[in-house]
Amino acid sequence: MNSKNKHAITVGFFIFLGTVILVVGIFTLGGQKKTFSPMLHVKAIFNNVNGLQKGNNVWFSGVKIGTVKSVGFYGTSQVEVTINIDRNAREYIRKDAHAKISSEGLIGNKLIVLSGGTPQAGPIEGGETLATDEAMNPEELMTTLQTNNKNLVDITTDFKLLSRRLVEGQGSMGALLKDDNLYKDLQKTMATLRTTAANLQVAAHNSQQLTSSIADYTAQLNKPGTLAGDLVTDTVVMANLRTSVEQVNLATAQANAFVHSLRNAGKKLDEADNAAGLLLNDEQVADELRNTLENINSSSKKLDENMEALQHNFLLRGFFKRKARQEAKAARDSARAQKK
Repeated sequence: MNSKNKHAITVGFFIFLGTVILVVGIFTLGGQKKTFSPMLHVKAIFNNVNGLQKGNNVWFSGVKIGTVKSVGFYGTSQVEVTINIDRNAREYIRKDAHAKISSEGLIGNKLIVLSGGTPQAGPIEGGETLATDEAMNPEELMTTLQTNNKNLVDITTDFKLLSRRLVEGQGSMGALLKDDNLYKDLQKTMATLRTTAANLQVAAHNSQQLTSSIADYTAQLNKPGTLAGDLVTDTVVMANLRTSVEQVNLATAQANAFVHSLRNAGKKLDEADNAAGLLLNDEQVADELRNTLENINSSSKKLDENMEALQHNFLLRGFFKRKARQEAKAARDSARAQKK
């Protein structure tokens, strides 16, 4: 075999190898892009696609199910996106699913994420226009991140200032960290608060006991047969009690009238226009009455002496002895009658 034929064979081999590699690459890329898979076409209309391009991926529940077929304007300022979806994923995508533009990472390629949908809506059949959820604009996202970064810097600065003041013992917290006496006072205060809390618990317990006692007392009031229960439930007892109170009031009124009469009698005794008042207030009358009583006593004494003298007289001695014997006999008969 001459060198010319060898050269031709070598060139043909490399051409064949390149063709195989090209075909394999095409099928591989087509498989990744699902170019050769049977597809369904649905549409979604966005106000802003944020740089979405033809060929970008479509994801559902973290699984790639299709690609972006085309991107074009719709209406006055909206954008219509046509999506290729693998028929094998059709049964999982519902007609009321939502489409949202996202990205692979923070600054990666744009993609469409399908989400939502209810079983009642049924699977897509192709040609539907899906509802959309607007994604945050990258510029708005960057603005938000810058604002958050600024807030984080402010918070870090404030925290640094606060830490420095605490270390230097400034403010109440700083003084608490530096001053041992203040810490001890705070401990005493906490101990006092614990004691107060315990006392409050005891008071609450006592209040519960008081409430229980009141409930027991109320039950006793409703218990028949007791004075309190009869007063509450028995109308007869209440009527008798009312009658007793009226009688007590009447007796009080009579007592007041009696006291008033005594007071009037006392006033009469203080006056000299009656016998009792004259005896109490006129000393001359009192002296005369005293002399009269003394004369009566003296006369009575002399009469006794005369009677005793008559008893010793021989003419009347027998009379008095018989009378004494009769009195003694009457006393003995009375004593026997009492013994029987």
